[in-house]
Amino acid sequence: MSSSAEPREKLVNAMRELFFLGLINPRGGNGSVYLGEGWIAITPSGVGKQWLKPEELVLLNIETGELKGSLKPSIEVNAHVLTYKKINRARSVLHAHPPVTLALTDLFHDRDVWRPGRWWETGLIEVEYSVGKAEIAHPYPPGSVELANEVSDKFASGARLVIVPKHGVFAWGESVEEAMDAIVAIELVAKYVAVKSQLTRQNLLAL
Repeated sequence: MSSSAEPREKLVNAMRELFFLGLINPRGGNGSVYLGEGWIAITPSGVGKQWLKPEELVLLNIETGELKGSLKPSIEVNAHVLTYKKINRARSVLHAHPPVTLALTDLFHDRDVWRPGRWWETGLIEVEYSVGKAEIAHPYPPGSVELANEVSDKFASGARLVIVPKHGVFAWGESVEEAMDAIVAIELVAKYVAVKSQLTRQNLLAL
């Protein structure tokens, strides 16, 4: 296992940024980084992400199950572990709760309004370069093995980001920055779609 603390520091910084961007609540969301030799560092359960310190991260060996640290790993630990096992290039997994992304997904899923299909297919450059392929998962309960299998299978099939209705999004990357970029970008696209729809309904495009 690498002795470098840099990946852990990047993870802690990413979680703090997600909090200040309003994409997670203080104790919500989770993230992990791969440290090498089967070890990952994952955020602990129930700890405020805006104050999280690198030494509070839980160390887990995804091959042996060995844990190091005084805190419990995130409830979504299985989704993280399975992603690393199924994607050799994965170096980080992040989970957030972007509100506009979830609202649009729920709206399309519940009533199929505006237009059928995937609301994020806008042609915006953020989708092509930051989000990549996105998929919607079945809304299995948080922390369940079923959700972990669903999310990791969609990742293994080529998705960069997976949206879980009424729950949140998961993204993986070859770095913390890449995973975070996908989450921030999907929320920016969601805001674009929501604002454009509202402006169209108010006939502002005719002004």
